[in-house]
Amino acid sequence: MKKVWAAAGLLFLSAPLLAEPVDGGLKYKKECAGCHGRQADKKAFDKAPPLISLSQDELASALTARRDGKVEGAGNRAKAHLSDEDIKALAAYIATLKK
Repeated sequence: MKKVWAAAGLLFLSAPLLAEPVDGGLKYKKECAGCHGRQADKKAFDKAPPLISLSQDELASALTARRDGKVEGAGNRAKAHLSDEDIKALAAYIATLKK
């Protein structure tokens, strides 16, 4: 019986390791492209710079700051639910769009 509980515990603890990685491109197209453009080249609300003008690190920092409420703006609600993994995937995807 102890072996069953131990196995169940290991399975429970390893579940996050089995999760699918975030598809930054799919997430961008679903959640970001409407305001920032398909190629991340639009100024959202005529205020935010085109995302392709930012480095991958700048993107990750900006998304994290907005998610955490450290920067005010119209897009904060759209970023409130992003996980650290989402932010990394989005920043990496947007970096691939640079010309």
